[in-house]
Amino acid sequence: MLKIKNKIYYVAELNLPNKSAYSIHVMKMCEAFSKLDYNLELFVINKKSSNSLYRNYNIKNKFKISSIFHSQRNLNFIFRLIFSLKILSFKFEKDSIFLSRSIIFALIASVLRKNVILELHHEITGFSKIFYILFKHLKLIQNLKFIFLHKELNKIYKIDKSKIIILDDAVNIENFKQKKSKKFKKTCVYIGSFFEGKGIEQVFRLAKLNPNINFHIYGEKKYLFNKNYTKNIKIFNYVNYSKIPKILSCYEVALMPYQKKVKGRSSIWLEKYMSPLKMFDYLAAKMIIIASDLGTYRHILKNNFNCKLVKVNNDNKWSETLIKVFQNNKQNKLLKINAGKTANKFTWDNRSKKIISFARKSF
Repeated sequence: MLKIKNKIYYVAELNLPNKSAYSIHVMKMCEAFSKLDYNLELFVINKKSSNSLYRNYNIKNKFKISSIFHSQRNLNFIFRLIFSLKILSFKFEKDSIFLSRSIIFALIASVLRKNVILELHHEITGFSKIFYILFKHLKLIQNLKFIFLHKELNKIYKIDKSKIIILDDAVNIENFKQKKSKKFKKTCVYIGSFFEGKGIEQVFRLAKLNPNINFHIYGEKKYLFNKNYTKNIKIFNYVNYSKIPKILSCYEVALMPYQKKVKGRSSIWLEKYMSPLKMFDYLAAKMIIIASDLGTYRHILKNNFNCKLVKVNNDNKWSETLIKVFQNNKQNKLLKINAGKTANKFTWDNRSKKIISFARKSF
């Protein structure tokens, strides 16, 4: 059993700051480890001023962030390899733990007998997949451990249960302890990306069907191709994650209209393995959540307990649900209370403690 010293290295193929949920996840995980008094260092592709980064992500417990390249880069396979080798050329303490969101780094570090845990949020693709299959076939990565975002991932990789831990995404409850201002009445909010399958087109249709309800949307406008929308829709540009708690405090109803196929960045399909960050933000903000009824998060969102689950893409059922939640019935209060209770089970602090416990048992 490994006696973990106070040094953890986190490896992420990121240019910081970044607008992706990936970057929020990494920054919040690093903060959680630093809150546990671990001396953590995050290796990234490139970063701008650390102080502005901490503000962007609402980071209170600071940690060291080191750039591997002098400028921002979009990594292809060769640069991923260089990125990994550059990190591994540094001197590290013998009992250090490496947590990696970089597949290539984790594979090479495992071959070098480092204590490394690879966190996967989706299937491995491209040259990285070939690399993984080859190393596994040659039995070079038998000591590699895994964090899977969703249990469905192990149906693909079939890793021994002693070598994996399954952990959903999480939230910092402290960031959401703001009083509800109810600034926007009879208004629902959507915050997130406009990629295919996230449901933004359905929001436009719902707005058309429900002219007496307002719809506020936050995201990167450049990805919004539908410019033909009704007067009851208001679109705001992307905001830094640090502003999300204050924004959500102005609303009571939040939308998660995911479709049956959900696309992420880099043409990766996510619908089988989703554990959406915004879901946990909505729960922590004690909102009335209306979400597509999908199995991927049904172990967290439970209909008429902490949310309203509605059949995927059924605009009539969605409209009926919207009208009911704005009638201020007694169930709304219970939904919000239970949303907060659910969020308390899925904190970054709890997640980091589980990873430390897993690492102690694994190495």
